[in-house]
Amino acid sequence: MKHQIFLLIALVFIAVSCTETPEPINFGKDQCSFCKMSISDPKYGAELVTDKGRVIKYDALECMINDLNTNEPAYSELYAVAFDKPEKLILVDSLMFVISPEYKSPMGAHLASFTKENTPVAEELLDWNALRAEFDQ
Repeated sequence: MKHQIFLLIALVFIAVSCTETPEPINFGKDQCSFCKMSISDPKYGAELVTDKGRVIKYDALECMINDLNTNEPAYSELYAVAFDKPEKLILVDSLMFVISPEYKSPMGAHLASFTKENTPVAEELLDWNALRAEFDQ
């Protein structure tokens, strides 16, 4: 009986420790995994959750994309902060992206993400696949 209880507790612990949810970014304190800059602007930022549940934080979406292109980390989920919802991490497949000099992203790519209900009307919008293709060039 004791072994069964121990096994059950161990399984619960394993399930909880392998989360696929993002962690809140601690703006001004967390550091970008790719460029090592402080993550300070609440309108920008991104997170990658690895296939093992580890969370990797980025100060800008372009850092996460460059990390994906350079290091090819195995991941289960990708999140970005929506410009129109500061500090809120949202799955990248649920966002639209804009590259425009109007947006001063931390790494200078002029890249911002938006929730689909609040996308800028006058801008050319990219979905996640189109954005990735843009950075592969």
